[in-house]
Amino acid sequence: MSTKEKKRLSRSAIVLIVGLIIIAIPICIFLGILGISALQTGTPREGSRFDNDLDPAITEENVAAIKSKLDAIGSVEEVEVVLAQGQLRIFIDTNDSLSEEQVDSILTSAYNSVNSITPITTYFTATESKKMYDLQINVYTTAEASEIGAANSRQYKLLHKNSAEETYGIDDLAHPKDASLAAELEGITPVENSETTEGEGGE
Repeated sequence: MSTKEKKRLSRSAIVLIVGLIIIAIPICIFLGILGISALQTGTPREGSRFDNDLDPAITEENVAAIKSKLDAIGSVEEVEVVLAQGQLRIFIDTNDSLSEEQVDSILTSAYNSVNSITPITTYFTATESKKMYDLQINVYTTAEASEIGAANSRQYKLLHKNSAEETYGIDDLAHPKDASLAAELEGITPVENSETTEGEGGE
């Protein structure tokens, strides 16, 4: 009996098959990604840029306790405490007649109040492995300069501490650091743009 010889694939056919497989793999991966993306369209992505950070967390009870302490400070008319996006922001509106020294005193009292409920080293100081909260305390006689006649009588102090900073800083937002430069800039009259039409009024 005669046996049939098995047909062997030519080298060109093998190369073609291998090439098609190599091309098909990324195409399949790409189509799979498109399919997954299509299924997830319209689905909100959950997550936070503070994952594994902000531990321990500042609670609503902490915020309420801080506000209660700040309300008890003398010469304070209104207090707002906002906790959002990894930052505790405090706004304290005081009596308009307070001096700079009195505003500074309230700012110090506010900082100590925050520290007594949420210790700065624990809640507002980052470590090598996690971020913590930033702190911002605004104390002012009026928030807007336009709301008061005499600019020199307005007081506005801002205490700020980024969690990456070792200590806090204080900015005076009511008075310029360089008074002479500010006076010089205030004396500059802005140039108004005027449009002229050629030939208007005749020669």
